[in-house]
Amino acid sequence: MNLSYFFLGSVDVFADYDNITPLLNLCMYESIPYSDFRAERDRVILRFRIAAFKKLSREADARGICYTVEKKSGLPIILGRYRYRFGLMLGIVLAALLVFMSHQFVWDIEVVGNEKMTSGEVVSILEKYGFSVGSRIRAVNTDKIENKILIDSDDIAWLSINIVGTVARVEVRERAVADSHSTSQNPANLVAKKSGIIEEVRIFRGLAMVGAGKYVEKGELLVSGLFDSIHEGFRYTRASGEIYARTVEEFYIEIPYEYEGKAYTGEEYSNKYLNFFDFSMNISKNGGNEGALYDKISIVEECSVFGLIDTPFSLKTERYLEYETVSMTRTPEEAEELAYFNLEGRLAHMAENSILIKKTVTPYIREDRFILHCVVVLIEDIASVSEFEVEIREQN
Repeated sequence: MNLSYFFLGSVDVFADYDNITPLLNLCMYESIPYSDFRAERDRVILRFRIAAFKKLSREADARGICYTVEKKSGLPIILGRYRYRFGLMLGIVLAALLVFMSHQFVWDIEVVGNEKMTSGEVVSILEKYGFSVGSRIRAVNTDKIENKILIDSDDIAWLSINIVGTVARVEVRERAVADSHSTSQNPANLVAKKSGIIEEVRIFRGLAMVGAGKYVEKGELLVSGLFDSIHEGFRYTRASGEIYARTVEEFYIEIPYEYEGKAYTGEEYSNKYLNFFDFSMNISKNGGNEGALYDKISIVEECSVFGLIDTPFSLKTERYLEYETVSMTRTPEEAEELAYFNLEGRLAHMAENSILIKKTVTPYIREDRFILHCVVVLIEDIASVSEFEVEIREQN
């Protein structure tokens, strides 16, 4: 929307094709500005500001040019319509005052940089130290809050609160969690969690029991945490290292043609909520069919003044779409496409912690399903920590 048209008011005027040429000539000769020229079937529509329309109507009436007013809009029209309704005008003034006052409070908290902690957990920690949505901006001592959290929290290594306008942007750096294996003092061996051919051995602690080229079975000892010394006798440690092996994984992906799916009935209902900071008020509540199944869709619309000034209000709409679980059928082509899609996802997951060397994919078409038989060759770390107990005997 053109803001000048809203604040100054506008009038939409239309004329038929017999009168549009004289009307346009009048606007040109008398310098009457217009916009939004629209041609429809047998008429043309122009938009004028109220001041320009007054001049147009005066000159057009004097020349006998016919036109019709289609719509009047804008703030002057609204105020003129409600000029005798003092309660409404007072409400508008109070609402504007509320919007102005609300700019002194925090409307929203954005958390960035967190990986293991959720944004909700970070916001909960901030609330314990007196900082939350609705906090008065001038009363917040961000430096003090940051220091307290850094001293007390075992999970947060660094935190910064930056307030821009009415939004608080909280940057978080989490503490690096040490590997529980490396911090444990219990002695341990490294054993194979999968069968394979050893490609590379990297020992950090312990005694290597295998070398490159050896085939090992699942559960076989790879690195021992127990030493036998002639001078010192048996000693133990916590074995540590990386044992890379070439492994083979075989699996099937099966997509049946008949399956249970959702069928929407066309019935739906919605609830509306007006949110103000953390306060939420239900302004429209409807009930669905008891026992029915629904998909829930939530839509939040932020409220603003003319699209320029944000407010702490938002309108939340929850839509509930009713569906039934019914038996559905997919074609063999659709089943094949879905099978290969699932395969790509599974291979991508494998590649996160291993190197994919080779894959063999064999498709099978059955009467009731489509099958992919997959054989994948990987290089991965097969070392798994296996703790053991040490019995200490007292010497007399």
